[in-house]
Parts: sequence; structure tokens; C-alpha cells
Amino acid sequence: MCFSVQIDKNIKNLAKRFHSGIDVKAFHHLKDMRNYASSLETEELKNIMGLKRKPKTELFKTPEEDGRVYPGYFAPVITLSREGRCILPMRYRVRPSGSSEEIPSKYNVFNARIDSLEKRQTWSNLFMSNHGIFPFIKFFEWVEHRGRKELINFSPDEYEVMWAPCLWDFWKSKDENIFFHSFALITDDPPKEIEERGHDRCPIFLKEDHIDSWLNPKGKSREEVYSLLKNIHDPHYSYEWAS
Repeated sequence: MCFSVQIDKNIKNLAKRFHSGIDVKAFHHLKDMRNYASSLETEELKNIMGLKRKPKTELFKTPEEDGRVYPGYFAPVITLSREGRCILPMRYRVRPSGSSEEIPSKYNVFNARIDSLEKRQTWSNLFMSNHGIFPFIKFFEWVEHRGRKELINFSPDEYEVMWAPCLWDFWKSKDENIFFHSFALITDDPPKEIEERGHDRCPIFLKEDHIDSWLNPKGKSREEVYSLLKNIHDPHYSYEWAS
């Protein structure tokens, strides 16, 4: 799985790099949700969000100062609107539409394995319809090293930013006071250099000229869409120990 990622926090840079518009209203809405959630008693927020326990931390977190994004944080994702590509904030962990309870944290709903897109209901409901692109600089994983778990990060050589195809959903509370998009990035088997470092997955690095085809699967066969996920950039990944 992809434990966390580091992104470019400058939305204008991302918009320029990916020739995208910015959904300013959606970013303002995220701020409103943060303020609204902080105004509620923890028990009330727990009930509205369908949580098993009272939340101990903020539920609408944005990237850290260094751009780190963990599951549950909100980050910029590119989708396709009527006007073209558009960037909006989404939570890095899918909350299925219509769900009355949050999926327990022990389940990974922030990374979608390519071989489970039609097998797992969470993904099959979104595959071939709700597609996005998630740009980031590097990704972090916990691996066995020197007899213990250590954190390592990977980044593609010769690329300042990479991007993974993702699936997204939209959730709204019963009282309709809280609503947001959420996503999971799609992973596949890793290249040799990542496998040698002790990890068995890697975010898919979609070819740039396939982005729009991925974002708009309408009219395409499943075979055509899978071919986009297999005919990908294949860079060499450098690594650094982060702990």
C-alpha cells in the first residue's frame, strides 16, 4: 500500500502543469467544513459522521507544511468537468456514497489494487465512472530493514512530479450539513528496484497522453480502460530512508 505521499501544495502550479481549472468553490467549502466540524461537540460530530468512537483529531486535515498527505487528509485531485480538467480537494481515503458508518481504519480504502477494481464493491461501484488523477512528488512506505520496520520514500528519476489514476466517491451526511469527495489511488506490482527494497506495491504512473482518456471512460470498453492502466510510464525509482 502507499502509506503517505508528498505533494506540491501550490494549486496554481498544479493547474498550470496539468492545464486544469481550479474549483475555487470546492476549496472554500473544505474550509467551511473544517470550521463547521470544529464548532460541534465531539459526540455530535461522531454521530453525524457515523464514527465508532469520538474523533481525537481534526477530521478535515489538509497537507502538512512539507506537503505530506496521510490517509484521511484532503489533497488536490484532477477530474474532468464540462469545462475540462478541474482540480478540487478530496479526502485520501474513500467514504462510500450513502454509507451510514465510516469504514473502520483497519481496512485499506485509500489504495485500490488494479486486480480488485471489479472484485471489491467499494471499487466496482466507481470503476468506469468516477475517475481522477492524483499528482504527487514522492510516496512513503514502511518496509522491513535491518530487522525492524523503517520508513522509505520513492520518487521517479527525471520527473519532478508523478501522477496516479484514482477512483473517487461523494458522501453527504443525512442532515446534509457535511459533504465531501474522497479518493483512492490505484496500485499495481512494483518495479524491481522497489521490490528489492521490500515493498510489493507501487502507484500506477499513467502516461500523460492517456490522462484525458482515463478521466473520461464513457464509451470505452473495460479492456480499453485496463490497457490505459497497463501501458504506463516505467521510470526508475530512487529511494531515501526517511527514518
